[in-house]
Amino acid sequence: MESEKLKLKRNPSIELLRILMMLQIIFLHVAEYGEYTDVALQMEGRVELTYWIVWLMCRCPVYMFVIITGYFMSNRKELFNIDRLLRCYLPMLFYSITIPLLYMIIRHKKLPTDTMVKAYFPFLSRTWYFMTLYLLILLISPFLNKMVSELTRKQFLYLIGICFFIFSIWQPISMIEPFKGIIGIQKILSTQGGKSLYDFIYMYLLGAYMRRYHIFKKHENETDSIWDKPFIYLISFVLLGLINVLLVYLYPDEKIETVVAFNDNPIAVMQCTVLFRFFEKIDMRQHLRIGKVINTISAGNLGIYMIHEHPIIRNLIWNEIFPIGNSRFYQQKFYLLQVILIILLVYGMCWLIDFARKMLWVPIKKLLNVTL
Repeated sequence: MESEKLKLKRNPSIELLRILMMLQIIFLHVAEYGEYTDVALQMEGRVELTYWIVWLMCRCPVYMFVIITGYFMSNRKELFNIDRLLRCYLPMLFYSITIPLLYMIIRHKKLPTDTMVKAYFPFLSRTWYFMTLYLLILLISPFLNKMVSELTRKQFLYLIGICFFIFSIWQPISMIEPFKGIIGIQKILSTQGGKSLYDFIYMYLLGAYMRRYHIFKKHENETDSIWDKPFIYLISFVLLGLINVLLVYLYPDEKIETVVAFNDNPIAVMQCTVLFRFFEKIDMRQHLRIGKVINTISAGNLGIYMIHEHPIIRNLIWNEIFPIGNSRFYQQKFYLLQVILIILLVYGMCWLIDFARKMLWVPIKKLLNVTL
């Protein structure tokens, strides 16, 4: 059985988590670009409650991808891995250029000059904010790794605690009553709701810490501890999400709806932590065939993100293919099942496109190797 585990280069449990997180990202785009958020808040009642429960259970995906990166990369010693950087950047460049070109060819429309110029600089032009930040993390990760390798467990925990206070306590409470106007972050801290380089470094460090330690030292290496049981983390995740829902309905300041939406709000960060532990505790490597399927599907996640979140494709999906931004759609009895189907279709179609790109690259790569 051990030899079979070694055949899987990636842990299927974590790859399954990546798949789930990408599905959640597509759901969040349903909420934003499919106008689920606006319609649900207008309709109120059961539709609004359902929206908040589902939406607040999906606050982890962006941070989770960075936590996973920190978890797996923090032990590496090399200064730079050019292959890894290129594996990330070249698909960015490919989709950034080919999507506008195909759009102009198929639609017989000309795009603005600045749009076409930006297409050749996807990293600098922020075509995808996540990809730009992800590449920056790859660039600075060797230096972060060097730093954390010198820290003791206590020092590392202090660092995580300081980051948690700055990003997940100080910033959110500065935006809600009765703290607003008393506590401020102007000219000190701005993370765009958890979508900044600060936050990505914060989550990379959290992932690195989780690779090395449990939060509580007495629970480390104790297989009989309750913290070794996966269901504890899953229950904790659900309870934390429900606390967020209660805050939306019970907290007197309406600004709380904005704060709970932040990636770096304290409850969302704790949800990320326990959800990651849940999947970490599930060992699927003994299921070789299932593991291979999961790993194959997961390998297309970044491509799926870049395709469906490109501005041109985004407009095509949510305004032409799935124009669901109206109250009639969300008044249907089984609208959630339709939303799930849309999410799966978007995931599947984008995965197939990215798979075709990879297959196209194989003969090109062989030709380049022969030529060189």
